[in-house]
Amino acid sequence: MKSNNPIKFKVSNLRKNISAVLVVDLNSIRKNYFFLKNRTSNSELGISIKANAYGLGYKKICQTLLECGCKTFFVATATEGLEILKVNKSLKVYVLNGFTEENSLLKLIKSGINIVINNIYQLEKLINISSKLNIKASCAIHIDTGMNRLGFDLAEAEKIISKDLKLINISLVMSHLSYSEAKESNMNNLQLKKFIQVKNKFKNIKSLKFSLSNSNGILLSKNFHFNLCRPGGLIYGLNLGKKKIKGIRNALVLLTKVIQIKLIKKGEYVGYGQKFKAKKNSRIATLGIGYSDGLPRNYKGNLSYKNYKFPIIGNISMDLCTIDISSCCGLQVNDWIEVFGNYISIDNFASNCNTISYEISSKIGARVERVYIDNTTEEN
Repeated sequence: MKSNNPIKFKVSNLRKNISAVLVVDLNSIRKNYFFLKNRTSNSELGISIKANAYGLGYKKICQTLLECGCKTFFVATATEGLEILKVNKSLKVYVLNGFTEENSLLKLIKSGINIVINNIYQLEKLINISSKLNIKASCAIHIDTGMNRLGFDLAEAEKIISKDLKLINISLVMSHLSYSEAKESNMNNLQLKKFIQVKNKFKNIKSLKFSLSNSNGILLSKNFHFNLCRPGGLIYGLNLGKKKIKGIRNALVLLTKVIQIKLIKKGEYVGYGQKFKAKKNSRIATLGIGYSDGLPRNYKGNLSYKNYKFPIIGNISMDLCTIDISSCCGLQVNDWIEVFGNYISIDNFASNCNTISYEISSKIGARVERVYIDNTTEEN
């Protein structure tokens, strides 16, 4: 299935000495941001930019979202938090995983990054270190309402309130929806009910914000929005639901270059393990992309060139894959083949890999060059 909005760009502008490119449409990123912002007019948007902005490249994405008016960002680790702060020192950054050792904790406190506290140990450690440093550490409290991954149990909320919280600066109380892409799931309303209970327990702490919604949580109803929503995948055009979301635009095209073309005879094998045996004389192309670049080894679908679709033959290897191009005699070395984006959406591509688009984009390797386009402007 094709993308809902094809991304236009000139392949002639791509650098010649690279073999794989991820084209990122910044204009689509902006449109996705404002689509969600319009759905949450009374709430702030804080964007999840972890895992290198889901593989898109956090520096350029962060700068683009800053231009849109976004000032709050969420990352997973201390390292990510310290790196993103280099983009702009005025950013409000939250580290979702909290901390695991004191050295990184000290760096986070001194940098003013908000540390998301997930358990009593982290809370007590943060209070103790803040007291020693005489610095009020910036932080958020994560309450688990059903994900059972990170966060305080609901029953532990009383323990938090009983602590001496004057030594730290809590700006946010948050939880995380576990199945928001399924609007019909009873879990959504159950988690909402629990989070309202959480909010009531913290009502005496002034200037405290509350956050429950992730990307698809925004689309459930306004009841889920509270003070701040934390979209991630939908900003980048990635969708977990079964249906396309009208208003969310595709932002990615992954391309790879033909680096060799050869003829093989009937009965010859292609690739590791002799998994493919030619049933007839064939014309095949070797492409400069493999599973270390983000093309999963278990993908068995087609790749695209204009209106042609070419099946992958043989095992995808670390740096290369091979396609049967017998149907297109005009294809040449250095032509660009599309992996996903315009001719097949990343969501459908991910489905053919038995995974989700978040994993596909996040695993696109570092040697795949990110090329950013903005309407008709292209920039490396």
